[in-house]
Amino acid sequence: MNEPIDDVDIETIRAEALRKLGRNIVNFSKIEAVLKYLLSASQFEGTKETFSEQFHKNKNKLSKETLGRLVQKFHKNVLVDSSQVKATTNSSDSEFSVSFKATYNDPNFLKSQKRALLDIVVERNNLIHQDLALLDPSCVEDYQKFIVLLDEQNPRLLAHLEELGWMIEAIGDNVKTLQELSKSPRFLQYIQSNQIDV
Repeated sequence: MNEPIDDVDIETIRAEALRKLGRNIVNFSKIEAVLKYLLSASQFEGTKETFSEQFHKNKNKLSKETLGRLVQKFHKNVLVDSSQVKATTNSSDSEFSVSFKATYNDPNFLKSQKRALLDIVVERNNLIHQDLALLDPSCVEDYQKFIVLLDEQNPRLLAHLEELGWMIEAIGDNVKTLQELSKSPRFLQYIQSNQIDV
């Protein structure tokens, strides 16, 4: 804002600050929701009858987790070092499991990703517990500084949403591909045929 502080209407700048605060809080919430979804879908097992129920149990269990705990679980269970991934097998013929991991060979990349997401947790906590709490609602200068902080923060939030978005998109694409395959007449003919080996 280039206007002198005396000429700035406090109500106008307050409205602008609150709008940008709302935008950032929504983006923090989106990051949290994406992490909850990815963690809910990242690993579950059961029979065909309990499979859906297990996904919903995972989702309910994660619904009460803090953003900080979600980030820790995400880096423990989803975004992992490829050298530490172990194959799992089912303990029963009637059970099956689904899991996905985003694996990387570069430990430095993994550390930087973890640090970046942990920084988002710190930023969110600072915004709510410090920056907002210390804001003087009668001070135009405080609002101006707050707006600058929010405008600098938002691109980082959007970058994290984009980074996590490819995982959501990949899951959706794979589910869609499986659904199309399962409805294909050729595939249904093949699995219902009496051929043992093709």
